[in-house]
Amino acid sequence: MTIEKEYTEGRTTFLSADIEHYSGGKKQPTASLPVFYNPRMQLNRDLSVLFLVAYMKRYSMDLMCEPLTGSGVRTLRYLNECPGDFRAILCDANPLAVETAKRNIASLGFSNRAEVVHGDAKVLLTTESQEKRFDFVDVDPFGTPAPYLNAAIQSMNPRGGLLAVTATDMPVLCGIHPKISLRRYGGLSARTPFTHEIAVRLLNGFIYNVAGSNDCSMQPLAVLSTDHYVRTWVRIEASPEKANLQASEMGIILYCPGCMHSEVKPLTSTVRDVDFAHEIAGCSGLVRIAGPLWIGDLYDTKYLSDAFDLLSGENPQIYHRRVPNVLERMMGESSLTDRPYIDIHALCDLHNLTPPKNRFIIERLKDQGFKVAKTHFKPTAIRTTASGYEITKIIEDYQMR
Repeated sequence: MTIEKEYTEGRTTFLSADIEHYSGGKKQPTASLPVFYNPRMQLNRDLSVLFLVAYMKRYSMDLMCEPLTGSGVRTLRYLNECPGDFRAILCDANPLAVETAKRNIASLGFSNRAEVVHGDAKVLLTTESQEKRFDFVDVDPFGTPAPYLNAAIQSMNPRGGLLAVTATDMPVLCGIHPKISLRRYGGLSARTPFTHEIAVRLLNGFIYNVAGSNDCSMQPLAVLSTDHYVRTWVRIEASPEKANLQASEMGIILYCPGCMHSEVKPLTSTVRDVDFAHEIAGCSGLVRIAGPLWIGDLYDTKYLSDAFDLLSGENPQIYHRRVPNVLERMMGESSLTDRPYIDIHALCDLHNLTPPKNRFIIERLKDQGFKVAKTHFKPTAIRTTASGYEITKIIEDYQMR
């Protein structure tokens, strides 16, 4: 018999396995949990609820699927906290999780809107969608989402649907295992000060490739990088013409650890410039390559604005305390994702400088006519049209006073 505990997230109360009991008092989920639930992912789920409501302001939704549901908390929150009467299909290979999800659905009164299936996620996606395609698929696995994405995209409404994907295999995506990244996601990862951005772009690039192989396009709406995972929200639509145009959004990122300069280059049929412009004279650092990966936009600004407006009308106490700050920074950086963010502390370490407050650097860059914003990826980083060299000069001049 599973020892359960009642939890509350957002406006939703549900049952799951007692984490404290099964973790030996560590209060963190472990593999010993008979039904998986991770409270540390609340920020992920809070934003997912807001983003789904924002998506539904533009597009209709009738049927969604969560093929790896665990206790069912994610879909429970969608059903309970998002408007409309859309239906949901949930699936898990763990029979205990299926039973828990069924009881949670019944206790919240959603038995007429949700069905829980015991089985393999990939089989569910390809078989359940034969009768009616999904308008929203949420793939939130433990580890890599790569094995599920082909089935997920094939199961989606060809007129367009929302796909949300989480990846927690960060050592692979962040450059510790670049060969596994190439095998799993179709692109090399690299260790850089902006490695989490590379992780997000590798994930989006892989989704683009899988969507394209199914004659579908992919439009990024938002990305999230925090703690031990990355997540992306994209709109998938059956359109080989759009997918062809989006080929220019695939490319590589070059990075030199010797001078911290990075360059973004599209994948093209011709090569005009193979030079790499180091920012330190005489730098002979070995240039690292990440990709192929997605080099296009990471956000839809209107989508973020709608989500932020929804948050403004809510009681902030029901969401994770970081939600307002994360959304605000996403909005600020949304127009500056044509190049990687710059980590000020890493830049100062390279030049043996003491990092000033980010606020000071942002003000000086604006005074000099550069565009600049904070990024949600890292508290010590900024996005800007200025180069690392120009930022370094600002810091040097400040410290010479």
